[in-house]
Amino acid sequence: MNLGMTPATSLARTIAHGGTMKRVLKLSAMMLLAGAVNGAMAAENGVTNYPAGAPGIFVGAFPPIPGLFAISQTSYTSANGLYDGSGNKLPIPFQLSAVSETARFLASYPGEFFGAHVYSQLVVPYVHLDNSNPGGTFQANGFANLTISPVILNWALSPTQSVTLGLDIMPNTGTYSPNKPLNVGTNYTTISPTVAYRYADPKGFEFAVAPRLLINGTNSESVNPFTQMMQQYKSGDALVIDFTAGYNFGKWKAGIVGGYTQQYTDDTVNGIKAFNAAGIQDGNRLRSLNFGPSLSYDLGTMQINLNYQHTFYVENGTKADTVWANVAFPIWVPAPPPGAMPGKH
Repeated sequence: MNLGMTPATSLARTIAHGGTMKRVLKLSAMMLLAGAVNGAMAAENGVTNYPAGAPGIFVGAFPPIPGLFAISQTSYTSANGLYDGSGNKLPIPFQLSAVSETARFLASYPGEFFGAHVYSQLVVPYVHLDNSNPGGTFQANGFANLTISPVILNWALSPTQSVTLGLDIMPNTGTYSPNKPLNVGTNYTTISPTVAYRYADPKGFEFAVAPRLLINGTNSESVNPFTQMMQQYKSGDALVIDFTAGYNFGKWKAGIVGGYTQQYTDDTVNGIKAFNAAGIQDGNRLRSLNFGPSLSYDLGTMQINLNYQHTFYVENGTKADTVWANVAFPIWVPAPPPGAMPGKH
């Protein structure tokens, strides 16, 4: 999920050209809005199209039977404090809250492809933002960029282990207007190849890790807030690693969930390396780590999960606290073929 606002280069230019402190504070606070959903600042206006830690306990988890399944994810995020490229907090007042509802739909197909179960996925996030800062009060509502996964392949290595390969496409579908100071959409497309490994003993330990790349496009409608001229803002590419670990006891599972983000190429504005919020031309690269406790309950046909994630370290970003409430359930499962044994698939 993404929100849009003023690029970091504009803040650096304001400082360099002797802009007033009021303008600096206003611009800086607006930039902070971008970190609401994922607790991070990287890329244009501080966000990426994928919030690390969003899958929670569902990293690499797929139903072994055909059908249509869904996960409802409701989250609340509060964020404050802007951090520079060395992880130091900048003296800029800021408060922000975000509420999001994300619907994940998963189609599981019958049969196998080279020994793998085959799936497709659609993720639809809707976001509401509230922000107060020295520059004023802002709100934004709308859909963030969709995620479309045409083909996901999941191989069962053993009864407890699996490996997954997938390609997520996050097209430029989010709500965005270059005339607004705050947006939910990013106005660019992200391509995200991913792989996941999962170990899950239903009566014991569980662990999963999923690295992915975020290969980002360019926002060709980014607006310089002072000149009001269009600029080409290219958000840098990043590595994201989602992870979860826990222990199953009866119908309960307790553990941790989280994510790590490392931007490995620079943000650029019209082909020139971007400045960060501290006025340093470092490419505005993000690095962040967020994780926290998780508790789940299995109702048989439905699984409920609550988790809390805190940003423990960030560079070129914001620190945030997010509470997630997740409910996974089947929408449609075909009847077993005649003669099939109960509980067998």
